Amino acid sequence: MNNFFWQLLLINIAIMLSLNSKAQQRTCGTMNVLQKQLEESPNLSRKMNEIEQNTRQSIERSSVNRGGIETTFTIPVVVHVIYQTETQNISNAQVLSQIEVLNKDFRRTNTDTTNTWPQAADTKIEFCMATIDPNGNATNGITRKLVNKSSWGVNDAMKSVAQGGVNAWPTNSYLNIWVCNIGGGILGYAQFPGGNAATDGVVISPQFFGNTGSVQPPFNGGRTSTHEVGHWLNLRHIWGDGGCSVDDFISDTPTSDAPNYGCATGHVSCTTVDMVQNYMDYSDDACMNLFTQKQKERMRALFDIEGVRASLLNSNACGGENPVATCLDGVQNQNETGIDCGGVCADCPTACPTNEVILTINFDNYPEENSWEITNAAGNVVASGGPYTEQGDGSTTTITECLNDGCYDFIIKDEYGDGMCCSYGNGYYNLATNGDTLASGATFTNTEVSNFCLGVPKPSCEDGIQNQNETGVDCGGLCVPCSTKCEGNEIDININFDNYPEETSWEITNTAGEILLNGGPYNNQTGGNTLNLTDCLSDGCYNFTINDVYSDGICCNYGNGSYNLSANGTTLISGASFGGSETQNFCFGTETGANCNYETINVESFEIGWGIWNDGGSDSYRNNYAPFASSGKYTIRIRDNSSSSFITSDNISATNYNELTVEFSYYPVELEDEEDFWLQLSTDGGATFTTVKTWLKGTDFVNRTAYRETVTINQTFSNTTKIRFRVDASVNNDRVYFDDVIISGCKVDN
Repeated sequence: MNNFFWQLLLINIAIMLSLNSKAQQRTCGTMNVLQKQLEESPNLSRKMNEIEQNTRQSIERSSVNRGGIETTFTIPVVVHVIYQTETQNISNAQVLSQIEVLNKDFRRTNTDTTNTWPQAADTKIEFCMATIDPNGNATNGITRKLVNKSSWGVNDAMKSVAQGGVNAWPTNSYLNIWVCNIGGGILGYAQFPGGNAATDGVVISPQFFGNTGSVQPPFNGGRTSTHEVGHWLNLRHIWGDGGCSVDDFISDTPTSDAPNYGCATGHVSCTTVDMVQNYMDYSDDACMNLFTQKQKERMRALFDIEGVRASLLNSNACGGENPVATCLDGVQNQNETGIDCGGVCADCPTACPTNEVILTINFDNYPEENSWEITNAAGNVVASGGPYTEQGDGSTTTITECLNDGCYDFIIKDEYGDGMCCSYGNGYYNLATNGDTLASGATFTNTEVSNFCLGVPKPSCEDGIQNQNETGVDCGGLCVPCSTKCEGNEIDININFDNYPEETSWEITNTAGEILLNGGPYNNQTGGNTLNLTDCLSDGCYNFTINDVYSDGICCNYGNGSYNLSANGTTLISGASFGGSETQNFCFGTETGANCNYETINVESFEIGWGIWNDGGSDSYRNNYAPFASSGKYTIRIRDNSSSSFITSDNISATNYNELTVEFSYYPVELEDEEDFWLQLSTDGGATFTTVKTWLKGTDFVNRTAYRETVTINQTFSNTTKIRFRVDASVNNDRVYFDDVIISGCKVDN
């Protein structure tokens, strides 16, 4: 009988231990909360995509070693303790123990660090208890509220006074942490960057907050808050909340297919050992001890220029001093007689008796690399400035100088050799007088020099004067050789290369397809250089085709290249962004529509159906949404960048036409900078297409604006001519709506 009793007792104990072990597995509610927010807020996905893009750009910038000192970021914290029982009303000491754990974990000064993973990192992120509340009053950074509610769930009710909770302190100045009983076995949850400011922050159950007082093992080390603050700083779970093919956006964390519980050191999934010691796994507190270098970069990116958490760095909620007044802060705040001038600063400018020139510099993210000077014709420096070590990243400064009549060189320099745009911010400069620009630019390497004149004519090759080391009037020296004389139409070909000139080639063909001029590939050119050529062409129509072997055009992923063909100072064609090839047409000595009769070939508004146009597939469809239509209700929507991101016309019998005109309306939505769409042409029934024209976001159009375009094509056509619209965007639901397409042609008289 006694043996049976003890056996039964041991069995019951084993069952209880098993159930207790299961109950003690870590459960985080963050991803469930995110899914609910995405369903309720249609703009959240777009916002998070923007944050993701900014994060990647910031990490790319920071990966370049510029010799700077890595700043430690300090985040002010307010803790809202909401309790029903005295046990839930945790002590100040328990609250402060959690802040101490956060600082040790994020600075990697925790005593349980190991060398198991060499990529473990000090994130240089710290936390401080707020000492100043939103009204400017002193505080210990802790609020307390007694409620008659046993558990709160994950619907954010604890963050609202109207629902019985506590409203967030301004989330642009504080990290709000609500400590309350969540219930349902959930230890905590957080809101990812980009969500509603009113609910931004972290929620932790009191028995898992800090490492003293009422905390309960195995989550009594304060690592639940470390985990959830990681989410708040844009980290995902170590297994990416999916299988081996799902990413956590971190390249130095091994791929995993599920959470690890307890301390499963050495566990292998997806062919690699799992990083169970990472704070973003589900291990017990005693097992966790690290963030990685790439996790560090991802979190710190939120504090970069325009980062979604950057405003926290300007908070004085922990008693930090206000910014020191300087002569560059744009504020009249230290006995100055004007903004940043007079008093302890430089004298305020007075009326200029000669020529007033105004230099405006909008800096990139590294103002300390920029300097400039103006030299006169004798080479003497008459004005200069920089480097701007005290100027803020992305800020603007304006300098006014007085210069006598004469000619000058404006020289701007970048110490790092990457100009002011566009890899590390969108900087530029502009030098002007009386509203007229004398020199401007943004993209250069170490130095850019611009010549300008005040009160005297600027020497040129078209001024009719032998005044710049020419060997004749407007020829020789810096101008075209005097012996060269064009009997036809002089054409100037200018190609500004991207970083890979060896990929670029071009040719000019006549209407018979004969190659008259060509050049490249340019293996001996240097990236960023400009090629200038001059040649002669007789009257007629021509095709200029530019090719890129790597199929990424000459702008903008690997340098800001461009091309321009001009005659007599007038641009004939120009471009920059294309794929593997782009063809554009130009003419000399012919008038549009001469010796032919213009007639309409097809008009389509898409109100009844597709007409002569053919659906490219899943990424194009006929859309019934009047706000995006130029007339009626229907448009054709094309999105993304896939094998189905286009519409194509039927074969057009155009043998007797020497010119086709395509007129259409379009309405772009959500395209990102440097994304574009193309008008393409085929004369072989669609076997091959050439790009006739490209429209680039940020250069040719902005989002959510209606446009009407007319494109004229001069060349030889066939009876299997096709026209195609193609959208070259990303997969973030970027799209363009096309409507009211009119195709007409100039038919040759028989």
